[in-house]
Amino acid sequence: MTSRPAPGPDATVLGAVRRLVVLGLVALVALGVLLLAPPVAYAAGSPGDLTSGQEITRYDVTADAAADGTVDLTLELDFDFGDDPGRGPYLSFPTRVSYDDEQDRVFEYRDVQASSPTGAPAQVYREDESNAVVLRIGDEDVDDVSGVQTYRITMSVDGWINPSNAQHSGDELYWNVIGAGWKVPLSDVTVTVTGPAPVEGAACFVGPAGSTTPCGSATTAGSSATFTQDVVEVGDQLTTVTGWPGGTFPGVRPILRDKPDPTLPLRPLSAGGAVAAVVALVGGGLAISRVRRTGRDRAYLGLTPGLRPAAGQEAQTGHRARREPVSVQFQPPADTRPGEIGTLVDEKADPVDVTATIIDLAVRGWLRIEEVPRSDPRRKPKDWTLVRLREGTDGLLPFEAWLLSDLFETSPEVRLSDLRTTFASSLAKVQDMLYDHVTTTGWFRANPKSVRTSWIVVGILLLVVGGIGFVAGWAVETVPGLSLVGLAVALVGVLVLVLSGAAPARTPDGTAVLAQALGFRRYLATAEADQIRFEEGQDVFSRYLPYAIVFGLADRWARVFADLAAQGRVLDEPSWYVGSYTAGAHGFWAAGFVGAIDRFESVATAAITAPTPGSSGGSGFSGGFSGGGVGGGGGGGW
Repeated sequence: MTSRPAPGPDATVLGAVRRLVVLGLVALVALGVLLLAPPVAYAAGSPGDLTSGQEITRYDVTADAAADGTVDLTLELDFDFGDDPGRGPYLSFPTRVSYDDEQDRVFEYRDVQASSPTGAPAQVYREDESNAVVLRIGDEDVDDVSGVQTYRITMSVDGWINPSNAQHSGDELYWNVIGAGWKVPLSDVTVTVTGPAPVEGAACFVGPAGSTTPCGSATTAGSSATFTQDVVEVGDQLTTVTGWPGGTFPGVRPILRDKPDPTLPLRPLSAGGAVAAVVALVGGGLAISRVRRTGRDRAYLGLTPGLRPAAGQEAQTGHRARREPVSVQFQPPADTRPGEIGTLVDEKADPVDVTATIIDLAVRGWLRIEEVPRSDPRRKPKDWTLVRLREGTDGLLPFEAWLLSDLFETSPEVRLSDLRTTFASSLAKVQDMLYDHVTTTGWFRANPKSVRTSWIVVGILLLVVGGIGFVAGWAVETVPGLSLVGLAVALVGVLVLVLSGAAPARTPDGTAVLAQALGFRRYLATAEADQIRFEEGQDVFSRYLPYAIVFGLADRWARVFADLAAQGRVLDEPSWYVGSYTAGAHGFWAAGFVGAIDRFESVATAAITAPTPGSSGGSGFSGGFSGGGVGGGGGGGW
């Protein structure tokens, strides 16, 4: 038998490259599957697959909701082990679901206890996963429990109650009692929900996720609602909705937490290959060099910050000195609007810039802001009506014209609360137009959003490539140090992502306007009541208020004028805002206008950025279906 000659160095490297390519393709396919797979609400933590012969023959659950929003849960079930003896049942409950792009809604389970009237082992083994809690009932050392056993589980839950909001007028428990994670069928299901006030409505749904098929029965009696269902098959869900009058649970709000950081931690390695070091040093150096070359603001050299050369005058330009002192300016930059200034200062078109634009349009006579009276006039306003005063959009900047037209597209009057479900896409459009405007005005070398996005895309691509190389390096044993190369590429990607915020750069004109804006901000931040510069016939407060909003100084600016009114100074009352205040300048400012302006800014910004209703507290009555609401989870035997 002849022996095959050993492969030479070229063949070894070629084979390693082939395996790297194949492994990279596999990793890309796996990444595609992960990206395209439908999201799951939580990790069920199911111990096994569908269990043969086991079922729940009775499932009786009671939820007693207290006025503070705490729900005391009592669950009694008959678990039939069939022909598959085991340790006992297990239950899983989601502890975290998505609320919006930045926050998750959290549910807290505590004081979990279990017992068995039929004498079966009933210890509680709790496993807290990243977004679910799994409760195993039984004894780890006893795995031959058989027959039909009864278990009673109690616990307290916080975070389930949905308070009244723009989607539903009353308080609700929109509860997914049986989630999609159950591995055994359930029959003879009874759900009882009680609360601190008479129930106003009840509904329930059963079937696959999204089903609107009513359950067996839904009845109410006083402060309780009862729901029944004969059978819930594996894969089906059972959702109940119980409603009380608004204010039944005073002060209760969803529990919100920041989303976990999706970036996996990078573990330091002790020694790296020469190639990895070169990639990290050269790649990082190139990224830093580029952001220093293209991401630094330009400025006019030899001129006082804030000044621009006269027509026909030549001026040398160079990098802006960030620590150069800025002098106080007593008025905003000429011919600028608050939305423009807000975008220029932090290089981002924030929602508050849009809110300031709405108020600026009111100050300039395009619309009026009116408080919506409450049944109790002593209570502070929580909603406002925007009333259009002028037709057309002549004289407005493009983003202002589009915003005004969109706000009043269907009616000359619009409630601020109505914008919560309609304005999200419009906000994005206004923000994009702001970016385009400050770019075409000549304040930025390129669109700040586009610049940041391009850096982010490159950074993500480097992370993906580096991740594939890191994984492939462990399999390609013939190329030492390959994993370190992948790690180095990923680290360069992280650096690019970090530098993306510094990538946009202002032009010399933009830097000059920035200096004026920062000088005006210093004036708004430091001016006392006796230092305000008044102009005859000018409502100075209203004129500068939108700028104070984008600088985060609206409350301070309003209180300066409240102090002036308290000193007896005659002040113009803003005609663009209508509220329930006593006559006279002092009465107007002292009766709550300062606080009303602050609340309007906060509520308006929240309204135009409100997420689409869903797990954030959407109503089960106005669009309920199986699988909706809080709760859910699954269960089976272990």
